[in-house]
Amino acid sequence: MNGLLLLLLFSALIWFWLDSRRAHEFGVGLCRHLCDKHAVILLDETVVLDRLKLRRNVNGRLVFERTYRFEYSDDIAHRQHGALVILGLQPVEISIGGQRTLL
Repeated sequence: MNGLLLLLLFSALIWFWLDSRRAHEFGVGLCRHLCDKHAVILLDETVVLDRLKLRRNVNGRLVFERTYRFEYSDDIAHRQHGALVILGLQPVEISIGGQRTLL
């Protein structure tokens, strides 16, 4: 019984790690796209997880809501901060250039 519980716990941890990696890669790609669209430079691959919580998606299913922070610049000297919120793998909110956009 203890072995089964440990196996389930280990499996859940591996699933969470893989899901977090997939969401991070999705976030980095989306941040690159947004920076290209706004003609700014994504700095040093600075996309980092800022917040993590459980929330229901539009289908009523519990998924992780992740908030990523990133830095960008329109020139090399001035760093600015942006944010990206994704629910599962669905972008929900983007903050770049001082503008917050709900999707």
